[in-house]
Amino acid sequence: MRAHKGSGASLVDISPIEAKEKIKAKKNVLILDVRTPEEFSQGHIEGAINIPVQEIEKMIGELNKYKKYEIIVYCRSGSRSRKASEILIKHGFRNVYNLKGGFIEWNKAIREGKDEKDYERYNH
Repeated sequence: MRAHKGSGASLVDISPIEAKEKIKAKKNVLILDVRTPEEFSQGHIEGAINIPVQEIEKMIGELNKYKKYEIIVYCRSGSRSRKASEILIKHGFRNVYNLKGGFIEWNKAIREGKDEKDYERYNH
């Protein structure tokens, strides 16, 4: 994990393996996919909710119930999720994790993990 300091909170880059461990622990974790609905429908991490990055600001009120959660934010490659993570931090979210390499690296890491059950479970 690598932190990027912000105002009172920091944006933390998290690897796919670290993200998988947080998800496995199942303790107040929100998986936020900020890609388009079309991209989301082509495959996503199990349990993820889809809010495109350009709609995050409008949806802050609905996301407030997750302020005490750890939020793993991802997109295709990591750029849009970084922008979305910065918006969340600006609105007072404290435990925000940007998935390094996005869904591309997630798929690669799960496949290379040589665990087909994980690939089936974590990819829809």
